[in-house]
Amino acid sequence: MITIKPTTIITLLHLLLVSEVVSGSNPGAGVKENIHPHNLNNPHRELHKREIVSDASKVNGKSFDFVIAGGGVAGLALASRLSEWSNVTVLCIEAGGDGSDVQAKIDTPGYSYLNSLTGSAYDWAYNTVAQTDSGGATKYWPRGKGLGGSGAINGMFWGRPSEPEFDAWATLNPNAAETWNWEEVNKYIKKAENYSPPSEDVKTKFGMTSDPSLHGQSGMIHVGHTNYIFDEVAKWIPAWITLGFKSIDNAAGISRGAWLSTSTINVSNQTRSDSKAGYIDPLPPRSNLVILTGQQVTQVLFNGTKDANGNIVASGLKFQADKDATSYSVQANKEVILAGGTVGSPQILQLSGIGPKETLEGLNIDTKLDLPVGFNLQDHVSYSMYWSTPQGTFTWNNLSASADLKAQAQEEYDTKKTGLWTYVNEAVGYPSMLDIIGSDDEANSYASNIASQMTTTISNVKSWLDLPDNVVTGLKAQYDIQQKWMTSDVGQLEIILTMLGKGGNEMGIQVALQHPWSRGKILITSTDAFTQPSINPDYFGVGYDIDIMNYGSGFARKLAAASPLSDVMITEVYPGPSVTGDALGTYTKTNCGTEYHPMGTCSMLPKDSGGVVDTTLTVYGTSNLRVIDTSIAPLHISAHTMAVTYGIAEKGSDIIKKKYWKQVPIQNTTSSATSAAATTASAGQATDTSVTNANKDASNSDSSSSSLSSGAKIGIGIGAGVGAAAALAGLLFFFCLRRKKTGAASNEKGWYDNRNAQGGWNDGAGAYKEGYASPPNQSTQAYPMAAFDNHSNSNMGGPPGAFAAHSRTHSVDTMATADLASRMPMRSGSNYGNLSGTSTPYRDDHSDDGHGHGLNHGGDLGHQYPTPQGAAGAWPRQQSYQPVNIS
Repeated sequence: MITIKPTTIITLLHLLLVSEVVSGSNPGAGVKENIHPHNLNNPHRELHKREIVSDASKVNGKSFDFVIAGGGVAGLALASRLSEWSNVTVLCIEAGGDGSDVQAKIDTPGYSYLNSLTGSAYDWAYNTVAQTDSGGATKYWPRGKGLGGSGAINGMFWGRPSEPEFDAWATLNPNAAETWNWEEVNKYIKKAENYSPPSEDVKTKFGMTSDPSLHGQSGMIHVGHTNYIFDEVAKWIPAWITLGFKSIDNAAGISRGAWLSTSTINVSNQTRSDSKAGYIDPLPPRSNLVILTGQQVTQVLFNGTKDANGNIVASGLKFQADKDATSYSVQANKEVILAGGTVGSPQILQLSGIGPKETLEGLNIDTKLDLPVGFNLQDHVSYSMYWSTPQGTFTWNNLSASADLKAQAQEEYDTKKTGLWTYVNEAVGYPSMLDIIGSDDEANSYASNIASQMTTTISNVKSWLDLPDNVVTGLKAQYDIQQKWMTSDVGQLEIILTMLGKGGNEMGIQVALQHPWSRGKILITSTDAFTQPSINPDYFGVGYDIDIMNYGSGFARKLAAASPLSDVMITEVYPGPSVTGDALGTYTKTNCGTEYHPMGTCSMLPKDSGGVVDTTLTVYGTSNLRVIDTSIAPLHISAHTMAVTYGIAEKGSDIIKKKYWKQVPIQNTTSSATSAAATTASAGQATDTSVTNANKDASNSDSSSSSLSSGAKIGIGIGAGVGAAAALAGLLFFFCLRRKKTGAASNEKGWYDNRNAQGGWNDGAGAYKEGYASPPNQSTQAYPMAAFDNHSNSNMGGPPGAFAAHSRTHSVDTMATADLASRMPMRSGSNYGNLSGTSTPYRDDHSDDGHGHGLNHGGDLGHQYPTPQGAAGAWPRQQSYQPVNIS
């Protein structure tokens, strides 16, 4: 029986009351407070802040189980999911700020469009090298820099490609350990999604199709439509129907057609739902998760250790605020995860000695692994056309040009969360190649010509970009798929209606290439991490791309002339109806730019096809280094990439959990027997010399220094010192918290209120999820990773198998999986493999890349993790996982 002192309860209640008084007073103080939506009316809002720190010395020289480089779309989703297991520690390092100083520009949809953060401190503000086939111009490449990443500054589009496009990822990775087809990736997109359908009136007015059953209903990211939509948008879908298309719900896996795109918006208060707002802000207190801002990761650290298969083991990360700042380091007990995006992740790998040998040797970087990091870059390139509108047509230009209208819109948004400031571009459509050419015979002829010239095209691209041979092999496989898509329903272009003209009272149509034949590369040119790498998307390097764009411009003209859109799009202003043929191509190349969707630089492909990571997202030749972001996508898609990135992060989190899972048998009894409560893990002290010696000039903190804020110390102290009593006090706190939430605001940004279904692995369409309540016929849920078992009967006076010490490889009450059966996991000292007959816990062969099976096209079964098994050898339906310890 657990006993809690009355004074403990009194103190807890006192904290709750004080919090309510402090946060409940003067609710109208300051515009920023009114605009900031996160848990706005929750009386305990301050107690729900994550451990977000900007002082690097507080984590320097510490050890965490999982260390994540990048706090963007994927990074924060990973940090949230991995820290759901309270007996592991997670550190996420982000180069940018926390966003608190620019909250209105992040949260307010329309305001973020017209007052963009591009060019600010929250933008990496990259530039490409001169583009040979785009008039020799450099192109601006904005990417999000700050918590939430590009998801905090982008256009908020949430969409999926067609089924064949995800299925192609699986085709390119035959005999793989993990499947990445439509069914699998869409499952994880739905896991991240919390969809709010439009009202019947809105659907009728705008001709929308919406099927809620196709969407996720309980994810972290709110997805829906804006409160305000311009009247002229109602002409969009009918114009497509005039041309023979259908109104679609893009979530069905069909891209061909027209729709009003869903946006990452919380419809209850019309605010942006990014990874910070969705995955981090709503969490109950979680002292095992630390997020460090203002520090750029500069290198992955290695101490020279290899596992039994010869795979190098990552020890941790180095990071610093700027070129002249102090350098710090942190240790990763279990895994290092790169989530730096299509530019950041390959840059970090190359700086760490993982990349093309020729590039690394040219910079005197010791080559640890010769991999084609940075190649296979693919981006959506786009440009816009503009039409004049009838006098008096109300467009976004009216808001942009009028200070009075802006002030009125701001007041309405601040008080009601309605009006013009809620609007973002939503009207989109995807035509196929057959659609834009307009003739089946001509489309078939064009596709046949591509096939006949394939060898020459590949040879040219290889020569232009100096491609490694294995990258060429992968490119051929990708091109074969793209050629078949030329005569299918797969979307070749994205067509977007924009209510913001180029200058006057205009409306525009954006034309964006979705499946570029051109390939590029991103390679470092300096050992200085603060020198941007060379970014070369090689726009229009392959001539098919400008052909497709020209066809797309012709299609945009047909669309503008189709009823009822023709009523409002009167005269083409830019580039002008007389600009056709080669002149149109020149105009397009000159005025084109990124659609902000780069991918592919750490491609998930077989190693002999130019792959950097296998299907478990593990870097080839490493034991515990992963890349989990959009850079792993092997072939581009006809969709914006944000939803896909969340899907990659969600699936990546489950892959990691599958690797470390510990199933505990469920006791089908109603007796009072319960599982022993585990403590919340805390950061340890780094012991790996590659970490402790990484920064000789840095002031390494020791055990007496402040490792975390006082709030985190309290949380850690409760978890480690009070144990079960603290857990009960935490439940009391959480119960009080839930009882006091009122109004719509209490459910803002993804609260976990409705996440009380039993968790576990699902052998159907659902993804893995944590359970937040025990089923009525079962005892308390088992921890996913139980206390460490050192295979002894006694340890320092503790219970059998207990682990009483804290070392490099173990957190407080950490995992008891097979790979932690020795004190040197990920190294050759362990004989406790996950798969029968192997001396390593991670691989079932002894090659460096998993090719020992002789798999066709270079399979990756060497990183295959066993599926959690039940009595019948299938995904167990009766398996339970411990919920987050919120104390």
